[in-house]
Amino acid sequence: MFLFGLIISTALVLSTAAPQEDPSLKDKEFYQKVFEEVDPDTVLDNPRLLNSYLKCFYDEGPCSGHAKVVKESITPTLSTVCGYCSEKQKSIFKYTLNKFIPVHPADWERILTIYDPDKKYWPDVKTFIES
Repeated sequence: MFLFGLIISTALVLSTAAPQEDPSLKDKEFYQKVFEEVDPDTVLDNPRLLNSYLKCFYDEGPCSGHAKVVKESITPTLSTVCGYCSEKQKSIFKYTLNKFIPVHPADWERILTIYDPDKKYWPDVKTFIES
């Protein structure tokens, strides 16, 4: 999530239901893939690559392997404020959102519209990234 974290975040798939209890979402390896497999700056600093991730998140284009994993993590990561993440992964999540949101506020709003339409997760996520 990196972009979800990433991101952004982050983030997760178009379900607005409560976080899934799928054990894979609590699995360390799953969150390592989301947050540690790709350097967030590699995506955030490359407009073409970032756009491909965003198109994946919006269901407007194909998903690379990593973008698909990040997309699947968006809702659970937002809903738990990265609650299944290690401290390192929480740091990456926070860094990614703090870098992404100010530069891409319209894209962040669109991500929230899709993955947190009632804005019930955003207040806690905002508090976390501002801490």
